[in-house]
Amino acid sequence: MVHSASRSSIIISPDRQRQEFDPDAITDLANSISAHGLLHPPVMRQDGPNLVLVAGERRLRAIEQIHMLGGSFYCNGEEFPDGSIPYLTLGELDPLAAEEAELDENLKRQDLTWQEQAAAIARLHSLRSRQADLVGKTHTVSDTTRELKPEQTSGLSDGELGAYRADVRQNIILADHLDNPEVAKAKSAKDAVKILKRQEEAEKNVKLAERIGRNFNSSAHSLVHADCLVHLSQLPAHSFDVILVDPPYGMGADDFGNASGKLEGTEHHYDDSFSSWEKLMDQLCPLLYQVTKEQAHAYLFCDFDNFHSLKGRMEMAGWYVFRTPIIHHKINSGRVPLPEHGPRRTYELCLYAIKGKKPVTGIYPDFVSTRLEENLGHGANKPVDLYLDLLRRSVRPGDRVCDPFAGTGTIFPAAHQLKCLATGIELNAEYYGIAVQRLNALDDQPAMI
Repeated sequence: MVHSASRSSIIISPDRQRQEFDPDAITDLANSISAHGLLHPPVMRQDGPNLVLVAGERRLRAIEQIHMLGGSFYCNGEEFPDGSIPYLTLGELDPLAAEEAELDENLKRQDLTWQEQAAAIARLHSLRSRQADLVGKTHTVSDTTRELKPEQTSGLSDGELGAYRADVRQNIILADHLDNPEVAKAKSAKDAVKILKRQEEAEKNVKLAERIGRNFNSSAHSLVHADCLVHLSQLPAHSFDVILVDPPYGMGADDFGNASGKLEGTEHHYDDSFSSWEKLMDQLCPLLYQVTKEQAHAYLFCDFDNFHSLKGRMEMAGWYVFRTPIIHHKINSGRVPLPEHGPRRTYELCLYAIKGKKPVTGIYPDFVSTRLEENLGHGANKPVDLYLDLLRRSVRPGDRVCDPFAGTGTIFPAAHQLKCLATGIELNAEYYGIAVQRLNALDDQPAMI
C-alpha cells in the first residue's frame, strides 16, 4: 500500500552508502517521473513520529526537484502535489533489521561508485558480524563473499574462495580509508589500493628511518679484507636483502692494452680469463643465494658474451632471473675495442635476479645513464649514482646490502644515502685501503633519504 508523507517528516541517515548523485541523472529521472509517473515509491521505516529513508534517495531527490519547479506527478493512480511524498513502509524495524533492508536494496544496484560499493560491503560484513555475535556465532569474510556472490561461489570450499574473498576483503579495507583524501578521490578501487600501498610503504620507510636514528654513521657498515668466497661461506644464511656486485667479467681484461681503451695508471690484479670466471661463478652464485634472505634481489654486472651463461648459473642456484639485462650507459666514458674501426662501446650489462617474491619500490626503466667519476685507481670503478639507482629499486631504510667485490667501496656512499647497512668484501689490499678512506669519509656526509 502506497502511503503519503510530508518531506519534512523524512530523515535521511548521514551514513548511507550512496553519497554521490549525478545532477543530470537526477534531472532525467525527474523528467521521466513527471511524464510517466513514479512506478516504485521510496521505501521508509517508522522511527517514532518520523520516517527514515531505507531505499530510493535518487527518486526522493527527483521528486524534490519536481516540487521545486512547481510540478506534480502521479504514483499508483494518485496525484502527489508539492510537499507530498509517496512511500512504502517496512514497519517499525530495529536498527540491525533497518540496516539490512537498506543494504539489501542498495547492494543490488549496478550504478554504485567503487567508494559506495566498498562502504556497502564493509557495512554488510559488519552487520552480519554483529548479528552473528547476538547468537554466539562467528561471521567470516568467506561468509560475506558467499552472500555477495552466491552463483559464483556455490559449492566452493574456503580454499577455492580465494580470489572472490580477496576482492571482498579489499573492499572492506578500502572502506576504512575512505576518509583519506587521496584514497577517496581515486578513479577505481584498483587505483585506491595502489595509493594505499604506496602510503603504507612510505610510512614504513619513515618509521624505519626513525628507528635507525639520526646518528647513522660509518660504524653502521662493514668492510672486510678477505676472499669473498671464503667470507661468504662463513656468514649466517639469510643475512642480506640485496646483493649488488661488479665481479670479474671473464673477458680477458688483464690483457687489454692502452690501444683498446685501458685507463692509464690502472691495472687488473686478477685472472680475467673465461675459464677462471666460470669457476668463480660456479661458486659465487650458490653462495649469493645462501646468504640472502627469503625475499631478496641481486644485481650482477657481466660481459655481453657471458650474460646467458651467468643467467643459467643463477637460475641453477635458485634465483629467478629477469630475461633481459639492465643497461648502464656511460655518458662520458667507454672503451674502443677496435680503434681503427670504432665504435666506442659506452654501455654495459647488469643481470637482475629475484629470490622469493620480493617486490620493487617502483617501476623503473631498464636503462641507466651516469657520468664517469674521479678515477680512484681501479680499472672498473662504478659511479655512486649507478649504485644509488639500482639500490633504490629494491631497498628500504635499515635493509642490509652486500658487495662481495667491493673494489674502492662504491657501495658505501650509495647505501649510506639510502640509510642501508652495507657490507663490502675486498681481497686486493690497495683497493681495500681506498675503500677504508671512503668509508671513514661518510661521517662528514650525513645520511639522507
